[in-house]
Amino acid sequence: MTSILTSIQQEIADRLLADPFFATVPVLVEAPRDMAFDLAAGVAAAGTYGVVLVPQAVVSAPSAPGPIFDPVEIAVRFRENVPVSSGPHALEVAETALALLHLYRPTTFNEVFSAAPQALVRVNEADVVAYEIRVRTQAGASYAVPQLDAPSISSAGNVSPQTVTLASSQAGAAIFYTVDGSQPAPRGPTSSLYTAPFVVGEACLLRARVWLAGYLASAEARASFS
Repeated sequence: MTSILTSIQQEIADRLLADPFFATVPVLVEAPRDMAFDLAAGVAAAGTYGVVLVPQAVVSAPSAPGPIFDPVEIAVRFRENVPVSSGPHALEVAETALALLHLYRPTTFNEVFSAAPQALVRVNEADVVAYEIRVRTQAGASYAVPQLDAPSISSAGNVSPQTVTLASSQAGAAIFYTVDGSQPAPRGPTSSLYTAPFVVGEACLLRARVWLAGYLASAEARASFS
């Protein structure tokens, strides 16, 4: 699965490169796995160039499934090697980039980027002049968490006692059930973990749900026995 954040990062770079202003200003993408992303060769090849940094994400609702990244902030740093620079100044490039990205809606997810509170700052770097712009979303991106299917309930015979079989379509999932009408739960005081078919010998309401780490619990399955 392609990372949501790296997809956003690449789309920001593509947005800048699509503008004629950046025809002579290289825009590169920071590699998430490169712990020493230098790009000294980029400085030598062009007086001014930009680097789209790996996005930063804040989780404001840690208990929600997902997680939900809210907001997402991305920075683009523009460096200018003054002795060899013959093009636009890094500050001018940064201002142009900020104008292009402000109120920009990528296709990666349906949220709009706008200028962050510290939208344009001077960055202290050795041997180069550097400016950084930052844009962020108001809302964020979420990873969809799949929900388990409800368990199936089958029984043998039409009269009491009956043998009941529960099954889940998800391998490795745990099925918990109750026969007293209470809600099933992994730590419920009246819940049982299903391990094998069992016998129901009296009238009851069977309720069952499925759990598995990394998934939302299933909807409930019910069956009445008399």
